[in-house]
Formats: sequence, structure tokens, C-alpha cells
Amino acid sequence: MGKISRRGILALMGGTALAATGLLGSTKSAFAAKAARVLVIGGGIGGIATAKYLRILNQDVKITVIEPNPEYVFCPGSNVVLTGNEPIADFTRGYEHPSSRYRFDMLSESVSDIDFAKRQVKTVQGNTVAYDFLVISPGPEFIFDDVPGWSRELADTGFLHAWKAGKQTTMLRDQIAGMPQGGTLIIATPSMPFRCPPAPYERASFVAEWMAAHNPTGKIIILDKNVGFIFQDKYIDYWTKHRGYGTDHSMIEWVSSKDGGAIAGLDPKTKTVITAAGERYQGDVINIIPTHRANALAERTGLTQGGDWVEVNHKDMTAKAQPDVYVIGDTADFFVKTGYLASNQAKVVAQAIDDRLHGREPGQPLYTNNCVANAGEDYAMAITDSFRERNGELIVQQTVQMPDPEDVDNAFLHHIRTSISEAWQRSFRRDIFD
Repeated sequence: MGKISRRGILALMGGTALAATGLLGSTKSAFAAKAARVLVIGGGIGGIATAKYLRILNQDVKITVIEPNPEYVFCPGSNVVLTGNEPIADFTRGYEHPSSRYRFDMLSESVSDIDFAKRQVKTVQGNTVAYDFLVISPGPEFIFDDVPGWSRELADTGFLHAWKAGKQTTMLRDQIAGMPQGGTLIIATPSMPFRCPPAPYERASFVAEWMAAHNPTGKIIILDKNVGFIFQDKYIDYWTKHRGYGTDHSMIEWVSSKDGGAIAGLDPKTKTVITAAGERYQGDVINIIPTHRANALAERTGLTQGGDWVEVNHKDMTAKAQPDVYVIGDTADFFVKTGYLASNQAKVVAQAIDDRLHGREPGQPLYTNNCVANAGEDYAMAITDSFRERNGELIVQQTVQMPDPEDVDNAFLHHIRTSISEAWQRSFRRDIFD
């Protein structure tokens, strides 16, 4: 059977009916004379995945990605840098290769404003960039003023968050390595949602494993604004078996919000964290993970409509405040925030834009989130969630978590899952930037 062109497919679908609805006519009038201009704000996982997969779907559109930074550092998997086992360079990617391979332009500028009516983006450098389709994937905004005594300045110097991989990751690594014998690392978490839900507890596990060899009398205290966390039973089981959890000699102590663990303030002079229960914890290294909310650009341009996140139509990731604008990644109102989910949302957006360009109604997407995490160098966990949109609501279709209860003590399966986890991280980085 011979190949059918897209024009032929449209004819088989009923070109007359499409023209009557205005879909085919508007596409022809808007984009036949010149290539459609797709502008992507943000050169992270969501933004680059959008550019890549849209190019795979459509060879004609003009794609531009605006990103002020010259390179991107992957957050997923970067906790391993804290132990000195891998350099931050392994997680760092430049834009030259993907932009050349998938034929999109990189504009190294910062966005100051968006004129939705004129379909124009304005940059801090004074340029104006026109678009036909706009995709916003800028990552989250970190909030510092909800912890009295802490600030953005302190977070950039002594009291790090290291929740955006890069310079702070290596700084935190050096702080941990420089702790005195028997010293204390405090990790304070924000309320959910935040990017990569298991990462604070994985961070504690990785550092504990390093401390077991280099600072065996050291201690890690996790002060949590949440009552529980993902993989909690597996982490606590592992900590109990390997880190003395629950005993007087435990290397890791976890204090939930229910037990007064929520951080309420910082005294930087004495390196002391104050909790909501009034308890004071002194640490040699204090790692405060900030509260997340939608990027400041989304708030400034009205996309959040006064909320913490941008509400989107989950059928195609368009913003409810601006139906012609697509918002993906941490700034969108998905409760789960991961790089893999952002890449999945990017594929939905790429398909939706291509559908609009060809007069097709976007289909019913299936969103998938995959997340891997480690409790030790030979103990990995994974979770897969799938979501579908139904009548405007995002519904969880299925959740699969490994290891299951029967496999908790199976050392061989743990070893296999650890190898799979490492390979998954490498292949994910390659999928986005290679």
C-alpha cells in the first residue's frame, strides 16, 4: 500500500468539514505563507524536549528557545555528586548539539514581559520576539522569605539549598566533606509539592553512606514540613538495617511535621534551626530546601491568576488564563514535579501544536511519570504513575512502585534495580540533550 500524505489524511478525514469549522482555513491563512514561529521560554528538560519532539513531528516550523544560561545542569540524579563519586560535569550539557541536530535557534537572553495580545515576548536586553505559539517552561520559583532569618543571599553562600544543580551542589559537597568528626548535617524540607519528591531523603541516604566511611560518628537530621514522604517505608527499613535508625546511635533522624519538625526560623550566627515546636537544632552544615511556587514570570504576566501555580487544561497543557499559551514543567499545576514528567508534558505539547497546525483536534493524552531513587549504593527504588484527563480533571490511572513488599530483602533484585536506575539516569539525559 502506498504512503498517504498528511494532505491526503486530511482529505480522508473530511477536509470540507474541517474548513467549515474554520480549523483548516485558519491554519492555511496563518501559516501557509510562512513557517509557524514556536517560541519556547526555558532551556531545561521541558523546553528542550519540546523543541526536539516538535522538530521530529514537524520539519517546517521555526523554533526558538530563550535561555539566559550557556548550559544546563541536570537535577535528576545529581545527589550522587555530594559523595564525590561523580563530577558535576557528568550532569552538564551545552545547547550546541541539540540545537544543531534538531534545528532550533537558541537566544541567550532573559524574558522580562509577554504581550499576549500582540504575541510578543520582550527581553531584558531590549529585544522583542514574535511568536505564533508560545511554550513556557521556566522551572519553579524558590521562596526564601518564609523562613525567618534565611535569605536568598544566605542561600547563595553559607546556608545552601543545592536544589538547582550546579555550583551549589559542589559547594554543599565541600561543606559536607569539611564537617568535623561527629558533626551534624541538617536537611530541612519544604511542604509539598517540590521538584523530585524523594530527593531530600535520597540526599540523606547518600551522605550517610559517605559518612559511614569518612565520618562514622556524624549525624543527619531531617526536619520535615510534611507528615510523610514517598518510599518512606523502604527508606526507614533501610536506615533501620544499615544506619541504626530508631536507636540512640542512629546516623539519621527524621522529624515529621506531626512531631514538630517543620522549620520555622534560622539563626545564622549560631548555625541553629528553630522548628515550629520551638525546638532548636544546631548543625555544622545546614541545607534548607526552599518552598516552591510558579516561576516569577508566570506570576508577573498573570498566568497564575493569583494562585501558587499556573492552572492548565490537562488535555493539551494550555494555560487557563491564556488558552493559546502552553505551560509545562514545575510551574504547571501538576502536584507531582519531576523532570521526567516535564519531558512527557513536552511531548503532549509538541503533538498538540502539530495537530493545530494541521487542523486536527488534539487527542486524549496519557501522562507518565517515572521516578527512581536510591537508599544506598546497592538499593534502588522506582515508581511509575500514569494520568489521564477526564472531564477537565486529571485522574491517576495507575501507580506501580518497586520493590514490592515481597522483594524488600532480595539483595539480588536490589542490585539489578540499582544498575537499572543508573542506566535510566544516563539514558534520560541522552534522550533530552542528545
